[in-house]
Amino acid sequence: MAKSVLVTGATRGIGRAIAEQMAADGYEVIGIARNPVPDFRGHLYQCDLDDPIETQVILEKICRLHEITIVVNNVGAVAVETVGTITSTALSQQWRVNVEASVMTIQAALPAMKKNQWGRIVNIASGAVLGKAGRAGYSASKAALLGLTRTLAIELGPFGISANCIAPGQILTELWASNNQPDSQQTRAMVASIPRRRLGKPEDVASAVSYLVSEQADYVTGQTLYVCGGLTVGRNYG
Repeated sequence: MAKSVLVTGATRGIGRAIAEQMAADGYEVIGIARNPVPDFRGHLYQCDLDDPIETQVILEKICRLHEITIVVNNVGAVAVETVGTITSTALSQQWRVNVEASVMTIQAALPAMKKNQWGRIVNIASGAVLGKAGRAGYSASKAALLGLTRTLAIELGPFGISANCIAPGQILTELWASNNQPDSQQTRAMVASIPRRRLGKPEDVASAVSYLVSEQADYVTGQTLYVCGGLTVGRNYG
């Protein structure tokens, strides 16, 4: 029987690419997303992960129906606010979606992982954890995933469970394209600053997830992998 992987934010951008990669790798894919799609390769559950009560209900349902031993916390909320204008509303939402929902998802799947003495947790953070103008709340909440991942690795390692983090750089998703003109001077300068001289693809992140949940990565835990084309090497992310 195929191992079951739960992917949050699974119908768009990076999350959709991860779900597709996991299906191609032979896993049973269970997705959670606010926006459903008709051609999802697996079981899709609609849920707003900004609502803790709704999230808890759907997680309990999923774990009754599926034995989840792999969790990929991909969902993310972002608000563009500079220091001095940060609102508690946006800050709270980013914490609920980026951190609280991730913890809830891990804890829901933990009994099955411990029972099997095997599990994989991959948290999707962001290169913005290294600092990015206008993203104070977002970078703070995503940076929390790095600390969470390290603690998970320590606590869960004895149960055969690994926990790692991926921090993507500039990835060409639908959201990225809607906020950046492809031929603008700003975009060209951004691409020129990336050592690989191209934007990342969602599939680049999905490939990294594929490795970290595999048996080949069994001895890798507590790590953060920057999938950034070299952008984060020796410079700040902003």
